Amino acid sequence: MPVFPDLSNLSSNSTIGNLFALPNNSYPFYWLWIMSALWLIIAFTLYFKEKERKVSGNMLSSMAVSSFAILVLSAIGTFGVGFISLQIMLYILIFNLLIIGIWIFSN
Repeated sequence: MPVFPDLSNLSSNSTIGNLFALPNNSYPFYWLWIMSALWLIIAFTLYFKEKERKVSGNMLSSMAVSSFAILVLSAIGTFGVGFISLQIMLYILIFNLLIIGIWIFSN
């Protein structure tokens, strides 16, 4: 039977980062899935909002803009608060820089 972390591990002077880091103890890719879902939500929201204003939207530019936003959020989560591990930050960084690079070097 798997053992899941509970709030008994937190001390009386715990920070918000300690509370957010709890899911990482049982499933290390928890915040990767959360950031991926946020990336998809931001990308599709930007794309369909642009499609409302114009006849055609550019999905690649919407993906790149959402990649910038997720990079900022994950950097705050890794270096500021400390609930995203460096390993997960590297996965997020590589994927988002790949999307941004494709967007920059495309026509």
